[in-house]
Amino acid sequence: MKFITLVENLKKAVGLAERITSKNITLPILNNILIETNKNKIHIKATDLELGIEINVSGKTEKEGKVVIPARTFSDFLGNLSEEKINLEAKDNNLKAESGKYKTTFQGFNSEDFPIIPEVKTDKYLEIEKVILKEGLDQVISSVSYSSNYPELSSVLFKIEKEGLKLVGTDRYRLSLKTIPLEKINTNLKEGFEVIVPLRTIQEVLKMLTEEIEDNSKIITISPDPNQIQFSTGEIRLISRLINAQYPDYNKAIPLNFENQIVLKRKDLEEAIKVTGIFSGKINDVKFKFNPSKKEVVLEAQDPTLGQSETVLEPIDIKGNPLEIRFNYRFFLDGVEASKGEEIFLGLNKENLPALIRGKEENDFIYILVPMSL
Repeated sequence: MKFITLVENLKKAVGLAERITSKNITLPILNNILIETNKNKIHIKATDLELGIEINVSGKTEKEGKVVIPARTFSDFLGNLSEEKINLEAKDNNLKAESGKYKTTFQGFNSEDFPIIPEVKTDKYLEIEKVILKEGLDQVISSVSYSSNYPELSSVLFKIEKEGLKLVGTDRYRLSLKTIPLEKINTNLKEGFEVIVPLRTIQEVLKMLTEEIEDNSKIITISPDPNQIQFSTGEIRLISRLINAQYPDYNKAIPLNFENQIVLKRKDLEEAIKVTGIFSGKINDVKFKFNPSKKEVVLEAQDPTLGQSETVLEPIDIKGNPLEIRFNYRFFLDGVEASKGEEIFLGLNKENLPALIRGKEENDFIYILVPMSL
């Protein structure tokens, strides 16, 4: 193998691939990346057996071949280069790299031992603009659980319904629901189709959507089959296993009517939550007092070792009955920050029932939050 390419493009590609590699003691081959040349493309591949990635980088091929080398070492090497181009040559399982004044040899492994990264063979597809998918995933990911006890909760649900593509994340304490209208997607998936995608895969998709490697494509294609899902742009292909489980019925968690309806300025609400939250103590609880007759919203928190704080807000609009309710302020802030617009709508009922948070003019996203016990 002998290949010449641009350092910057190779650096981005190897950086993405290195994130996928596994720190596996029993299968050390998974700590590496496979570099393979074909015509005037270099293919960078990595896998941890549950998630796999292939990134294509353009260049000039003088001799085709492949080599497996340590991902972290090669990534660190490229990260410190300031040269424009790099020459790569593989021989006897080793890789020689020359760039400007640097001449380096990486000890590699037998490429035949590297696992095959499968391709999803399906005619099912969903195409969507990258910026639209990124916005949707950014809005729901904060509600996804990081616990591995319930894999379906440590995942994002993709579901086709009559309104469009639904993206859902929940950890049972909060729920985020984003609806992407049908007119913003191109798909042959039928209504009712759904898949559960692991959180780690979603995190890598978000990274993939922000990293441009010779890729002017504005579209990402999602190809699901019964056990796997593939996300592909012009030069990047990410494949992942799916979660085989029953996702919670999120519709049951969404309140349809509200005894209390409040509209607040986003900036004022975010600032009040952050300031009051400093005094919330170990369980992150902040009390919200809604008083329609006084047209005010009060946030209170206290901790014996820190002190106490009270913030009074004047809402843009407030309707309903007096209500005192306590929330985890970090979860509440996540919902406000995920919502769009300069004005935030809050819908509440009793002190023990979930609240709804969204932008006042927002009709494609909602955030549901379960209160804490008073």
